[in-house]
Amino acid sequence: MTPRPAAPPPLTVLQSLVNTRELLEDRDDFTAPAGLLAWTEAQGLPCPARPSEADLTRMSRVREALRQLLHGGEGAPAAAAVLNGELARTGTRPLLQAGPPGAEFVGDGATALDTAITRVLATLVTARLDGSLARLKICGAEDCLWAYYDRSPNAVSRWCETSVCGARHKMRAYRARRAAATTS
Repeated sequence: MTPRPAAPPPLTVLQSLVNTRELLEDRDDFTAPAGLLAWTEAQGLPCPARPSEADLTRMSRVREALRQLLHGGEGAPAAAAVLNGELARTGTRPLLQAGPPGAEFVGDGATALDTAITRVLATLVTARLDGSLARLKICGAEDCLWAYYDRSPNAVSRWCETSVCGARHKMRAYRARRAAATTS
């Protein structure tokens, strides 16, 4: 399977955060401090020297809220509430500047994790405002839910990989139609 190309910066931080948990492989990078340290280092974000269990839980909660927000549906309002709570907790707010780029987001968070979350949420808010977030999607396969960047011309992709998740979905639909036809 050839994976889709990564989202363009700065959306890569959001995509990589969601993909720290892979449902198909039953992998979660935030079950141990080393996973959180590796992810924040790879993203150029600060992290506590020794992440606590509470840090892992908090980052996992942010990740799953982001996944649900991108996925949409009934869970999106609750996910937005979690992320808005983190914005408030870290004191994230825009700060205008006289020169380019014109504005940045800052936070009053007291910890390195607060700063990392501020940067992640600043990317989310900016991408939502400029419209680029619309192409960062969650795979439609409920057993996958992988984040991918939709590069299709009309932004209509439904699966992270058509050859994998799309093919499985189509095969299930085919089998359901065949089963329904034989019972009729």
